[in-house]
Amino acid sequence: MGYCETLCQLCGVSFAIARLRRADEPLEAAWDYSGHGYIDTDEYDCCREGSGCELVGDQDIGLEHVSGPGCTSWKGYSGQRISLAEMKGCRAIQCLMQKDPSWKPEPDDQDFELESDYFLTGIGDGSPDERPLDEMKTVRHGVERIDVSNIIHDDNTVGLPIHPTCFEIFKKVSQLCLGSIDIEGLWYWRALEGSYEAFFCEFPRDYAVKNGDDQFWKHEPGSEFLAANPIEIPGFAALVIETAGYRGDRKTVFHWDYKGPSEWSVRNHRTPPPPKSGLHTPDPFTKLSAELSDMVLASLSSKDIANLRLVSPAFRQLPAILFRRLLLEDMPWFWEAQGLDVGKTNWYEMYRKVKSCWLFKGLQNRRRIWKDVEEVVRRIRKYRQEGKIKPGPVIDWLVMQD
Repeated sequence: MGYCETLCQLCGVSFAIARLRRADEPLEAAWDYSGHGYIDTDEYDCCREGSGCELVGDQDIGLEHVSGPGCTSWKGYSGQRISLAEMKGCRAIQCLMQKDPSWKPEPDDQDFELESDYFLTGIGDGSPDERPLDEMKTVRHGVERIDVSNIIHDDNTVGLPIHPTCFEIFKKVSQLCLGSIDIEGLWYWRALEGSYEAFFCEFPRDYAVKNGDDQFWKHEPGSEFLAANPIEIPGFAALVIETAGYRGDRKTVFHWDYKGPSEWSVRNHRTPPPPKSGLHTPDPFTKLSAELSDMVLASLSSKDIANLRLVSPAFRQLPAILFRRLLLEDMPWFWEAQGLDVGKTNWYEMYRKVKSCWLFKGLQNRRRIWKDVEEVVRRIRKYRQEGKIKPGPVIDWLVMQD
């Protein structure tokens, strides 16, 4: 069998991620698809003139491609666009396995491992091919070497490969949507959609993932967020802490302080301030009490509220606490919000900053992975409702279905 990269079963991204270092970074900040050395090249394969890229080293043993600000190489993600800290764990691979009769519990087992027929292996470095995964950095339940595959043939002992960070997101989504961490359902999902076409071609993925998936992963400039850690996001915790502190005593947002109708901001703002009290207006919403207005807002999505504010002056100002609901509904992947103090958090500022903070590549990647995992969980629920997930070896059950 020729070269074929193994992808994360949940997020669809390769484990064989490579990196080009900047000139000011240490040698270990670069590695090739195998996780070793560096990405070598020659003068004919380097980026265009003016890119700032350099060829470093001895031509007899291979020149290292060191990335510049204009690097366009597809052989690895450029250190100019994503930091080493942001990429933490991008090559980490863990497998879901089915227990055999000799399996025994260990002290670090999670509840879903003790209560099901499946368990997690230790963590290894990204396998670039569907060869056995070995040299595990951590060993669990005696598994030091394992065959891995995204598709299933006739062997239900093949490991189901996942990023540990993606599995953490699966646990959250599964608990939220199904009420439990359904790893049995995850195992069956691979089996039921285990063909090459179903996994590699038909499952809905982000365009950047579809574009990067090739015989060798294409590290296209602009798609670096695919390799960003979605759990440990440098700088994001500081933003949350900064915004969580309540500032001032405002209970509403979108305040105006206009001096008169001729003011530039009144004439040019798309949503001018609400009319002064006592003035006649045909807007029926101005007659509603604050309690009834809140009830109207409570039933609307953020998009509907935005449209309502365009047509009704009564909703030009909004209660700040409204943005807590909108944040939790629009951004379920922002789980840090669950633990914030309701009364002390500036929810509007939090909503605004998180909504627009795609300078955090890890947060962008978290949103993408959450969406993929929601689709996986939706399919697990569907197969359970159809009676296609039942106890017993997967292969035996699939044969019965045929």
